[in-house]
Amino acid sequence: IAGSFSGTLGFVMSELEQGGKFSEIVARAKSLRYTEPDPRDDLSGIDVARKALILARGLGIRMEMTDVNLEPLYPMSMSGLSVSEFLEALSSLDEDLEKKVQAAKQAGNVLRYAAVIENSQIKVGLTEVSADSPLGRLRGADNLIEFHTAFYRSAPLVLQGAGAGVELTSAGVISDLIELAFARS
Repeated sequence: IAGSFSGTLGFVMSELEQGGKFSEIVARAKSLRYTEPDPRDDLSGIDVARKALILARGLGIRMEMTDVNLEPLYPMSMSGLSVSEFLEALSSLDEDLEKKVQAAKQAGNVLRYAAVIENSQIKVGLTEVSADSPLGRLRGADNLIEFHTAFYRSAPLVLQGAGAGVELTSAGVISDLIELAFARS
C-alpha cells in the first residue's frame, strides 16, 4: 500500500511541483484553512503515520507508532518555536526543497509526502515517485491510496477523494456525531 493520506500535504506537494516556495505554500494552505492552527501538526507527518498504522494493523501487521519510520518536513530544531516564529523560519527550508523538487523532475519524477506499507514496515515522508504513476499524477488537496496486490501488480487499485478543507472536516465530525448518537440508542 502506498498513498498520500493528507490533503494538506498533497496540496503542499502539488504547489511545490508548480514552482512555489515551501514557506509561501504553507502560509497559503493555512489561509485556506487546510492546515491545523499549528501547521506543524500537518508538516510533522504524524497524522499520515497514524493512518498508515491503522491500515497496517488492518492487514494484520503488529506494530506500534514507535515502529513507523517517520520523516517530518521540518527539522526538530523548529519544534520549540511559537507558531508565528515557525512560519517565519520556514523560509530557511525553501532552497533545500526546491533542489529536491528539481532533482526529482530531472529524473522524470515528482515528490509526494507519502506513506508506504511494505514488508511489514511503514515509511512516512518525502518520497520520489514516477510522474506517470497514480500518486505522481495526484494534484491539489485530494487523498489517494494505491493497493499493489497479486491481482493488481502492473496497475494498482486506486482510491482517490477529497482530503482537506473545512467542509470535509465538518462533514466528518457530523457523521461521527450521528454514528455515536445511534450507537447509544
